[in-house]
Amino acid sequence: MNDGLRWVLEAYPFGYSLIFCENLTPEEVLERLGARRESVFPLTSTEAQEIEVRNAADEPCDFDHLEDLDVEVVEELGFLRREVDAVVRAGAIKGWAFAIQASTSYVSARNYLPTLSRGTRVISASRDVDAVQRVEYAVDGRVLSSFDPATPAYNDGAEPTALAWPSNGESMDSLHVLEQLESQFRLWAPKNSVEQRLPAAALSTTRQ
Repeated sequence: MNDGLRWVLEAYPFGYSLIFCENLTPEEVLERLGARRESVFPLTSTEAQEIEVRNAADEPCDFDHLEDLDVEVVEELGFLRREVDAVVRAGAIKGWAFAIQASTSYVSARNYLPTLSRGTRVISASRDVDAVQRVEYAVDGRVLSSFDPATPAYNDGAEPTALAWPSNGESMDSLHVLEQLESQFRLWAPKNSVEQRLPAAALSTTRQ
């Protein structure tokens, strides 16, 4: 029995980026996204979001309300820098690693799929604060399918039919997208990953 993906909508109501990479470890995923392995540090979802908020604030806030966060360590590892505008966490299920961010800043700003999918395949689904969605499918460096589920007929991928998405052309909301990923690829992520400390990376949407 697994937790599926539908819980993601409730856990991340203001948007999310959810990425699945076949046969990679969480650390390998973060490295391919641009992290240095020695700078990866385990964080909860709340801690990752609070770091993003702190880095974007005009006046840096403290983390007194996060009693379990080792502020000295995350600062030493480079998480608390203005240029760090994306904190991505990664975990694993059988056969897949997953990465999740409580926004779409990284996936919407970076051309990450060619590097991330090298020698493997990647499936991603994202939804921003305005409910704008994106589903993408990449294999061995090539983005085969990339579309907004609200208008699935407009596909920017090299082989739009490679994903075998429902072909009736009907609009699909976020819940149905997650259900489709569950049924088509048997993808899921543990619901307790929100509170769980997962390997996390401090990334920038503007710098390599």
